[in-house]
Amino acid sequence: MKWRSLFLINPPIPFLLLGVMFCLPATPLAQESPAARSKAAYEQIKAFSLTGGASEVTGLLLKRDRLEMSFDGTFYFMAPVEGRVTGAVFIGSGKFGAAVPPGDFEKDNVKRLLGADSVESDFKTAVLRFSDDTFDLIGKNRHDGPVNDQAQKLALEAEEKILKQTGANLSARIALSILNDEKPGFFFATFDGGRRNRFSALLDYQNRIPVANFDLNGGEKGMIFDYQPSDYFNEVWMVFYGAEDYRRGAVTYSDVNDLVDIVHYDLDVDLRDHKKYLRLSARIAAQSRFANLRAVPFLIGESLSEFESHRLKKQLRLKKASLGGVELTFAQEDWEGGFTLFLPTPLTAGQKLDFELAFEGDFMYDAESVQNCYYPRSNETWFPRHGYLDRATFDLIFRHPKKLHIASGGARLSEEPDTESKDTVIAKYRMQQPVALLTFALGPYERHKQAIRWDQGGTGDPIMIEFNSLPGGIIAIKEDFILAEMDNSLRYFSVLFGKYPYPVFGAAFHPFRFGQGFPSLLMIPATDRANKYTYSFIAHETAHQWWGDIVSWRSYRDQWLSEGFAEYSGVLYTGLRSGPGSARDLLGEMRSSLKDPPRTQTGPGKGRLVDVGPIILGHRLNTSKTQGAYQTLIYNKGALVLRMLHFLLSDSATGDDKAFFDMMKDFVNRYRDQFASTDDFRLVANEHFARSTIGQKYRLNNLDWFFRQWVNRADMPSYKMEYRVQELPDGKAMLSGTVTQENVPNDWLMILPVIISFGGKQQAQGTVHALGPKTEFQIKLPAAPGKVELDPHHWIISASTSTSRN
Repeated sequence: MKWRSLFLINPPIPFLLLGVMFCLPATPLAQESPAARSKAAYEQIKAFSLTGGASEVTGLLLKRDRLEMSFDGTFYFMAPVEGRVTGAVFIGSGKFGAAVPPGDFEKDNVKRLLGADSVESDFKTAVLRFSDDTFDLIGKNRHDGPVNDQAQKLALEAEEKILKQTGANLSARIALSILNDEKPGFFFATFDGGRRNRFSALLDYQNRIPVANFDLNGGEKGMIFDYQPSDYFNEVWMVFYGAEDYRRGAVTYSDVNDLVDIVHYDLDVDLRDHKKYLRLSARIAAQSRFANLRAVPFLIGESLSEFESHRLKKQLRLKKASLGGVELTFAQEDWEGGFTLFLPTPLTAGQKLDFELAFEGDFMYDAESVQNCYYPRSNETWFPRHGYLDRATFDLIFRHPKKLHIASGGARLSEEPDTESKDTVIAKYRMQQPVALLTFALGPYERHKQAIRWDQGGTGDPIMIEFNSLPGGIIAIKEDFILAEMDNSLRYFSVLFGKYPYPVFGAAFHPFRFGQGFPSLLMIPATDRANKYTYSFIAHETAHQWWGDIVSWRSYRDQWLSEGFAEYSGVLYTGLRSGPGSARDLLGEMRSSLKDPPRTQTGPGKGRLVDVGPIILGHRLNTSKTQGAYQTLIYNKGALVLRMLHFLLSDSATGDDKAFFDMMKDFVNRYRDQFASTDDFRLVANEHFARSTIGQKYRLNNLDWFFRQWVNRADMPSYKMEYRVQELPDGKAMLSGTVTQENVPNDWLMILPVIISFGGKQQAQGTVHALGPKTEFQIKLPAAPGKVELDPHHWIISASTSTSRN
């Protein structure tokens, strides 16, 4: 589970001031069970009581990795908890600075958002939370003194604001770090009163808050951000890896720090009172990954927003928890996007765990536009999870009113009246393959079905397709059309990408302007009009069965492997279903979108979306100054990059593209029911490209150059070919000329298709290459051509491509 290589991070500086620590006024913990003691420690950390004295400082410099802070004023400290001081408030004047890490995107992002080359600001106040050695550095001159009312107010307000605006419980994060003896420790600070107003910075070597609350799971250790209240949005100014990561040139993915591995869920979903409550009983089979764990965090409902207080009012609240039959204490605060369990005894590495959790909350969304349809407020975060998209199997029981039906991922095992309540139906589902996400919907569904038979004779094992539609009196939907498109696209992609693995394939109507492709279940609106957009849309969501479900993206940086691949799959299907012209139209719209300006909060921004950043940056491409960049680059550019690989792996003379689809099937087979990174995909593509006609023609044994240019960079070249034709004495002809390549670095390499037209309908296909600003070429032809065109079908991404004859 790594990006390039695994490594050990150097431990923090040990606590040297033990005498000072013992002199601080410690708060005694209750003499109770280990779990109760852990919960008591958490409560004391959460109280953030500044009864630990103060320290006046002048010119004090605090460095935390890339973060540098200087202070002139007074620190007010917490009393120690379990022998550790975990918080302080500063009042005075100070300066904050953080050098931009290597890479063009971080530099450009800071420049775009802040109009500066680095993150710098003055400040008047700072609230610090930490489990590392920060107190050793700022508390050397600590002395006893009364609590400062202003400092105490700042302490409590800062914690509340972070919890409300991000869903992150800082006190739980500190408690987890101390109880599990994390090394290095955690650091967080909020600054205010300077020219940047209020902003925050954190250093989390275990990646927990970046993953849980910002979906940053590529191994990032640090980040600087502020909150945009008008959009209920946390603007990330800069993220960075640890200093050791940069020195080594390697970083681990965040999930190397996951504390437990969940392998199976038994979920009992009570929807009998669905208009008010979703009641969820979850039995979770897991295994510990480390020893001496005293606390484990989980995620639930973290994607709920501050908008209309959804995360406060609609969250699923943990009511009861146990492990192996032993009741657990836990922490889950208002506004929190998760919870923390405190364990009765420290875990051993590899220990099998059986958690039982009970939740309740107004988590079902009433689709007011369609009568009696209910959906989880977040299709991804309605059940408890640990880490980022861990795979598990599922057994699900739904209890719901008999007048409604459930649509769920997995195979339906039974659907029977409840023997104890005549108004209730109990439906059971099972997902035997390990999947990362699963969802459901509740409504007055009418189930429309048909069976797929895979072989031409119609005797293969059938797979049932089911569309959960609505009665015509509620909304008129052409169910036959949707079933046909689900059938056709599933057959098509099974040929292109490999066997569909799930025992059923279904879809459920939902009244929203988007679709989602969960394992074995699509969530789609009434997309029942026969046009290129509908064909592409249903095919895109169907393709997610392979791209996202069978093979999941490794981190947010790899999400183009899901969305870009599904988008290109939709284009391929549309070309088959509606003709090449429809596919060309879709591709033309994608190419054009790259040159659109980004949107801002006040209107169109500057430049082009393609220049915002490379597709390897995933959702970070979207900021307040670059709205729309994620959709355009991850979906559209991602699809166009895959299309270029389609060309490079095809036979340049015949157009035979079997090698491309062999590569895609190989990729699916290698990473079936697993996660794959962009590097994983690159290595598979390299093997196949080395055997391709283009690879052999140009003596290229890998595609490293291609991924470096098109995935890890944001350039978009322009191409111009100038050619001449010389007739030879033997009746043949010599085609020669130059290919000009602009707006890219001098080492930019690209192979480009050429179409050569002779008399009548005779055509030949070939290639030329471009390396640097100008490249000469010569091609011997059997006769003089009437027309030569450089990339007329636009296989290669470009701002413009033209051909002229000298």
